[in-house]
Amino acid sequence: MRSPTAVTADDHQRYQYKPLPTGTSIRVLQIKGVQEGKLCISLELVDLADDPFFYALSYTWGNPHANGVDFTEHFNTVSGEYTSESKTETVCHGKSIYIQTNLADFLQELQSSLEQQDSPFQIPRSHEFRIWVDAVCINQDDLAERAFQVQMMGDVYRKAARTIIWLGRGDQYTTDAVEAISKLAACPQDVFVQSNITPFRQQEPDVYTASGVPYISWMEWCSLAAFFKRQWFSRLWIVQEVILSRELSLMCGSHQICWEVLVTAARTVEARCKVLGFSPSTLFMQAHEIAVALEHNTVQLARWRDFYYGTSAPEPQTRITFENLIYDTWIFSATDPRDKVYGMFGLMKTDLKAKMAVDYTSPVELVYALTTKHMIDHYSSLQILSCVQDASIRRIKPSPSWTPDLSLPYFNMMCSNGFFCAAGVENKSPQLLPSSSWDRLKLKGCLFDTIVETGNDRTNHVNSSVLLDPSWFELCMLLSQPYQHTGEPRTEVLWRTLCANQTSESAVPAPKDYGILFKELLSAMIMVRAEIESEAYAEDQAKQEARGDPRLPPDCCTGFMDALGKAKEKWTFAEFDTLGREEILRHLCQRPRFLSSDRHGWLIYTLTKLQILALTEDNPNTPNWEELEQFFYNPTYVMRRKKGHDIMLVRQNDERFSTSFHKRYGKHKLFLTEKGYLGLGPASAKVGDVVAILAGAEGPFILRHGHPGCDIGEENQEERKEKEGENEVMSLVGQAYVHGIMNGEAVEEEGFKLREIELA
Repeated sequence: MRSPTAVTADDHQRYQYKPLPTGTSIRVLQIKGVQEGKLCISLELVDLADDPFFYALSYTWGNPHANGVDFTEHFNTVSGEYTSESKTETVCHGKSIYIQTNLADFLQELQSSLEQQDSPFQIPRSHEFRIWVDAVCINQDDLAERAFQVQMMGDVYRKAARTIIWLGRGDQYTTDAVEAISKLAACPQDVFVQSNITPFRQQEPDVYTASGVPYISWMEWCSLAAFFKRQWFSRLWIVQEVILSRELSLMCGSHQICWEVLVTAARTVEARCKVLGFSPSTLFMQAHEIAVALEHNTVQLARWRDFYYGTSAPEPQTRITFENLIYDTWIFSATDPRDKVYGMFGLMKTDLKAKMAVDYTSPVELVYALTTKHMIDHYSSLQILSCVQDASIRRIKPSPSWTPDLSLPYFNMMCSNGFFCAAGVENKSPQLLPSSSWDRLKLKGCLFDTIVETGNDRTNHVNSSVLLDPSWFELCMLLSQPYQHTGEPRTEVLWRTLCANQTSESAVPAPKDYGILFKELLSAMIMVRAEIESEAYAEDQAKQEARGDPRLPPDCCTGFMDALGKAKEKWTFAEFDTLGREEILRHLCQRPRFLSSDRHGWLIYTLTKLQILALTEDNPNTPNWEELEQFFYNPTYVMRRKKGHDIMLVRQNDERFSTSFHKRYGKHKLFLTEKGYLGLGPASAKVGDVVAILAGAEGPFILRHGHPGCDIGEENQEERKEKEGENEVMSLVGQAYVHGIMNGEAVEEEGFKLREIELA
């Protein structure tokens, strides 16, 4: 076949599609051979109502190869072959159709396979090999046909005798990956799970021999990672294609793999990782990627397929509903952002599908807004609002503030597991009211409180969970001691808020011993902060000496003990050592915020804040100076280790708190309210934002006065209070956890009243 070339307007006469005659008609492709180096195909009309015999193809249009970490170089090397301009000319009924390189690779491999006597594609003698391929069998230039056929795609995959999954042409990893899959699938799962093997890690053959497991080399594990990182596994359309297909088989270059074999291998790896308590395959993830195990999508697809065909009974939260699929497929990607919705149509129930027609002429923001409203109305749930991401990271702009950006590969629900009920049991159902236009959402809720202080925004840091945030302690110092809303010590309130009072498995409440793990994590973070400041000190010293100026910032430290010594000096100099507990609470724990400027972010000031907390509580969950000094000399957990020029992050021995914390803290920050509540909310939350409790929502939401992007300053505070009873337009910033009001306590407070709230 001819190599891909750029398509020009002067190329041979194009194939002209004819309209499909009926509402159940589709086109299917047949390979007719090769003439003059060009693949020849034909398109035949069939009617699904007649139960025709055909196969279907599941593939990705663009570059199909693995990307990220060790695989980026190869991905970039071949990317030029997969651009939208680089297509292969194919002859269809004497006319030209230009197809993407990945599809051309498949058709070439398919033709070779069909010519083999032992071809795996067994075709009944009364039939010819015909296959449905979306890029060719749908007239992609006809938006009306495209929209109609998208709604039919569920039926196409249901009716197909078999779906062939094409992962792309083979590469240097393919053979080893297939070998690893074969070994894992052949190994009894219980044997592998009880072994000492760590998947996706290099281990000696003796470890495998002792476990009775065939040896899987480091190269084979790397190759398996490359296999799972092929683009097909993250493509949204595969969800309905895999779930609905009668039978499945995979092709990767000339290699053919049974779907069940791949699933068995993936489930074996997943089962072992559950015992280990972490996902080793995330080693192959880039810093900006969502840390989801590489085998996860395959296992999830198989699980959905089992549910669909009734081979296993799903729990209510895992049933194949449109709502669950929207949440569960969020990490899958789609070239057209509208397909994050339309790609689920084949799995929708008829009544919901009738309300949500496929329309590729509609703007993305309209599709997402209508989908959000339909989900609230159809499922009588505000859970979809919990998915609204921070405005700073949205791709689809402008769009209503209350609409989640489905095109982003992640969201971070703060409270959505049925454990919380901030509006109380009497307000468990959402009250959706008629709105004036598609971009407005009107609900019943209460504007309960106002944010008066916020913590720092760490969303731009790759390892934000490693970096100590001094604002945690500043906000904690401003709380009443004990916390007036629950009677708990304020350092306990701090750690419970940082993990949204949930366990690593999302159960409520978090156990008391998380406080011990929090203290250990903080101590390790302090040591990392000391290392970072020491490194900065050395760099600054070299720069200053080069300029002939030996002076350095007085608050910078050369290590932990240096910082601790300076903190003690400042403590004595300020005569804090003469104050009793009540005096410390009165003088050092009041607004305006104490030690909250950029200058006070240095470690010596963080140590000062920790000592203040330690002296104002009995058995605090934050370390005091003596405990930190003991930790420095005899650490129970070292977070960061250097190996040559590389720095490695190390997991805690008991990582229950840190796992829960990492789940909740990403893209969030702490805040303090006017009524003295501590909360964890969106990274873009700011002073003046409102804590609102919406009827039917599990947790509170942060709202902002005015339309999205509108910034109302402090001078309008009184004017806003005068409009308290009016239905002003507000923007949704995101969901929050507020310690002390998650179980309906706010409803009992004086002045709690539901009112109409209109979101723009």
